[in-house]
Amino acid sequence: MNQSPRRPPGGGQGPADGSLLGRTLAFSGSYVSDDGHIRVTRAHADAHEYSGDRFVGTCDHCARAGLMPAGGELLADVRAAARFAATHDHGYTD
Repeated sequence: MNQSPRRPPGGGQGPADGSLLGRTLAFSGSYVSDDGHIRVTRAHADAHEYSGDRFVGTCDHCARAGLMPAGGELLADVRAAARFAATHDHGYTD
Protein backbone atom coordinates (compact mmCIF):
# COMPACT_ATOMS: atom_id res chain seq x y z
CA MET A 1 0.00 0.00 0.00
CA ASN A 2 1.60 3.24 -1.20
CA GLN A 3 0.46 6.36 0.63
CA SER A 4 1.49 9.83 -0.35
CA PRO A 5 1.90 12.61 2.23
CA ARG A 6 -1.30 14.58 2.81
CA ARG A 7 -1.40 18.21 1.81
CA PRO A 8 -3.65 20.74 3.52
CA PRO A 9 -6.60 21.96 1.46
CA GLY A 10 -5.95 25.12 -0.50
CA GLY A 11 -2.30 24.39 -1.29
CA GLY A 12 0.72 25.36 0.77
CA GLN A 13 3.29 23.13 2.36
CA GLY A 14 2.23 20.00 4.18
CA PRO A 15 3.90 18.60 7.28
CA ALA A 16 7.44 17.33 6.90
CA ASP A 17 7.65 13.72 5.74
CA GLY A 18 9.35 11.99 8.68
CA SER A 19 10.93 9.25 6.56
CA LEU A 20 12.31 11.73 4.02
CA LEU A 21 13.57 13.94 6.83
CA GLY A 22 15.13 10.88 8.49
CA ARG A 23 16.92 9.88 5.28
CA THR A 24 18.12 13.46 4.78
CA LEU A 25 19.49 13.61 8.35
CA ALA A 26 21.13 10.18 8.00
CA PHE A 27 22.78 11.18 4.71
CA SER A 28 23.89 14.75 5.37
CA GLY A 29 23.40 15.24 9.11
CA SER A 30 21.30 18.36 8.54
CA TYR A 31 18.01 19.61 7.09
CA VAL A 32 17.05 23.10 5.95
CA SER A 33 13.49 24.00 4.99
CA ASP A 34 12.76 25.31 1.50
CA ASP A 35 12.46 28.87 2.81
CA GLY A 36 15.63 28.50 4.92
CA HIS A 37 13.97 29.52 8.20
CA ILE A 38 13.93 26.05 9.82
CA ARG A 39 17.09 24.03 10.36
CA VAL A 40 17.79 20.68 12.01
CA THR A 41 21.41 19.67 12.56
CA ARG A 42 23.13 16.84 14.36
CA ALA A 43 23.99 17.85 17.93
CA HIS A 44 27.60 17.65 18.99
CA ALA A 45 27.98 15.64 22.20
CA ASP A 46 31.07 15.37 24.36
CA ALA A 47 33.09 12.20 23.72
CA HIS A 48 32.27 10.85 27.20
CA GLU A 49 28.53 11.43 26.78
CA TYR A 50 26.32 8.94 24.93
CA SER A 51 23.55 10.77 23.16
CA GLY A 52 22.39 8.48 20.35
CA ASP A 53 20.88 10.34 17.42
CA ARG A 54 20.24 13.77 18.90
CA PHE A 55 19.60 16.91 16.89
CA VAL A 56 19.20 20.64 17.36
CA GLY A 57 16.27 22.43 15.72
CA THR A 58 16.26 26.16 15.04
CA CYS A 59 13.43 28.34 13.74
CA ASP A 60 14.36 31.90 12.75
CA HIS A 61 10.83 33.21 13.37
CA CYS A 62 10.56 31.74 16.89
CA ALA A 63 14.11 32.75 17.83
CA ARG A 64 13.47 36.37 16.72
CA ALA A 65 10.23 36.42 18.73
CA GLY A 66 12.08 35.12 21.82
CA LEU A 67 10.02 31.91 21.87
CA MET A 68 13.09 29.69 21.76
CA PRO A 69 16.82 30.11 22.43
CA ALA A 70 18.82 31.47 19.49
CA GLY A 71 20.98 28.34 19.71
CA GLY A 72 17.98 26.09 19.04
CA GLU A 73 16.05 23.34 20.76
CA LEU A 74 17.53 19.92 21.58
CA LEU A 75 15.64 17.11 19.79
CA ALA A 76 15.90 13.52 21.00
CA ASP A 77 15.52 11.65 17.69
CA VAL A 78 14.34 11.77 14.07
CA ARG A 79 10.68 11.62 15.14
CA ALA A 80 11.20 14.70 17.33
CA ALA A 81 13.00 16.40 14.44
CA ALA A 82 10.06 15.71 12.10
CA ARG A 83 7.62 17.01 14.71
CA PHE A 84 9.76 20.15 15.16
CA ALA A 85 9.83 20.82 11.41
CA ALA A 86 6.05 20.34 11.10
CA THR A 87 5.30 22.45 14.17
CA HIS A 88 7.49 25.34 13.01
CA ASP A 89 6.03 25.52 9.51
CA HIS A 90 4.48 28.95 10.20
CA GLY A 91 3.35 29.45 6.63
CA TYR A 92 5.28 32.70 6.31
CA THR A 93 6.43 33.84 2.90
CA ASP A 94 9.07 36.41 2.11
